[in-house]
Amino acid sequence: MHTSFFFHPTSPSRRFTGFLKGSLVLFAAFGLETIWALPAVAAPPGNGAKELSIFYTGGIQGTLEPCGCNSDPLGGIDRYATEVRAAQRKTAVLVLDGGNTLFAATGLAPQKLAAAKLKARFVAERLTALGLAGAGVGAGDLAGGLSELRPARLAANTSGPQFRAGEVQRIGGISVGLMGVIDTETASGAGLTASEPVAAAEREAKRLRALGAEIVIAVAAVDRPTARKIARKADVDFIVLGLPSESGMTAADHVGNTFIVSAAAELQKAGRLDLVLRTQANGKLGPIIDAGSQEALAAHRLDLTRSLATLGQQLDQWKKQSGADVAFVAGKQREYDAMVSEHKLLPAQWAPPATGSYFTNRLIPIRRAIPQDKQVTQSMRSLDKAIGKLNLAAAVAPPKAEAGRLHYVGDQSCGKCHKQEMKFWKTTVHAQAWRTLVDGGKQADLECVGCHVTGYGHVGGTSLGFTQKLESVQCEVCHGPGSQHVAEEGLDEPATVHTETPETVCVQCHNEKHSDTFNYPAYLRDILGLGHGAKARQKLGDGPTGGQLRKAAMAKALAAGKAQRKGL
Repeated sequence: MHTSFFFHPTSPSRRFTGFLKGSLVLFAAFGLETIWALPAVAAPPGNGAKELSIFYTGGIQGTLEPCGCNSDPLGGIDRYATEVRAAQRKTAVLVLDGGNTLFAATGLAPQKLAAAKLKARFVAERLTALGLAGAGVGAGDLAGGLSELRPARLAANTSGPQFRAGEVQRIGGISVGLMGVIDTETASGAGLTASEPVAAAEREAKRLRALGAEIVIAVAAVDRPTARKIARKADVDFIVLGLPSESGMTAADHVGNTFIVSAAAELQKAGRLDLVLRTQANGKLGPIIDAGSQEALAAHRLDLTRSLATLGQQLDQWKKQSGADVAFVAGKQREYDAMVSEHKLLPAQWAPPATGSYFTNRLIPIRRAIPQDKQVTQSMRSLDKAIGKLNLAAAVAPPKAEAGRLHYVGDQSCGKCHKQEMKFWKTTVHAQAWRTLVDGGKQADLECVGCHVTGYGHVGGTSLGFTQKLESVQCEVCHGPGSQHVAEEGLDEPATVHTETPETVCVQCHNEKHSDTFNYPAYLRDILGLGHGAKARQKLGDGPTGGQLRKAAMAKALAAGKAQRKGL
């Protein structure tokens, strides 16, 4: 039996009042991430309580680290290792993964399969080294074939050497039942036979309880509706989901006697459950409640503040309207008053329950502020080299230039006439694009090369291993292949290159995943100027530059990272 504790769901429409202004201004100024700066409230469980910390992930998909081009890149298995190791030095720790650990759930391009297998093996090895106790299985785990599925996965509704039944492990003095199920469609797609997962989960949980499990945790790469069905039928305490989730679940989904949790995909945010279990007079565990946390308290306070502001404005408008539904407005006023009362009663500091069993749940952004595990990082750099050699050995030259078809000639040809333009270009970050890859050891990484060279994948352009004279983001990325323009010494009619570059060209690389601060006018201010589009730069006028936007975003990320480390 479990119950939610402390928080109540609220509507997104509520009101702002004078005594709330301080909170609104404070949180709005620094963003929701500021909640990490609030001091954690330590509360020794005492009274013979048992403690257990559970780290959970899901949807890693073989991702070892994030693209480093964003202002606040999240992820990195070396930084995750640091978090887990730090906790293991202080308390009993259980490491779990919901599934879709090894490969992209959407499938793999043939040319990336060999490298993806090396990454998948690395992820499996590193999670195992951290003490992985159990993992679910998803389509992304089967994309490389059953021979690549490692370690063996928890799945009560199928069989084979790659799968194992649930088991009871003794961790931190607690008997923990671990189990999992595989989605039937996922199994069928891999040529496996699997029984219906809900009924299988119900049977497996019952079996684990009979073996003495005090708590039961399921790992499953299933969708939320299926997870909720399992929660209603099976006697499990927690379900760790494994389907890739962009942001994860900030709060556990409480269904019946079960709490469903999900981390963010690609190790962007890892989940952590901290359990405090106390036995009752009869020697058995009592109900486990969700006790919230300092972070959740701050987030809830902010939500109330914003909701009160919205509903207050609506009430002002409704009261001024002639013919407004009096009963409706009165009901909303009561709702507003109740929210104000709730806000007043929120404690300044979170405190855990003094009695009974409970847990706290949070998602930990894996930021650069988290130190890297040096041993893991060193192994990752060695893996980069191995993948680079593999990619270069399989590299295929780009299609050769064809007669009568435009192709790329490189900035040396452009610079013979456009000396001022070249001089300006060399001051831009575009000119350093290739160097950033070399410095990071990623010049032979298929995931990175395309946005750091010119003419990638085009006829007469570049491909991995074939980038000579076209490294970095040169003139022709923005202005088009210049073979005919050069051959005719700039007299080509009509012009075969263009002076204006549409935003659609930029966003092929400057997208949310790789360039989160991208703003077309602002970024143009960085690459236009004296000798290179001076009139266009003047037309843009004053305003922020791309460099300024990125600098501000990186400063914000740094502050958030420091606050996170302080809160942890």
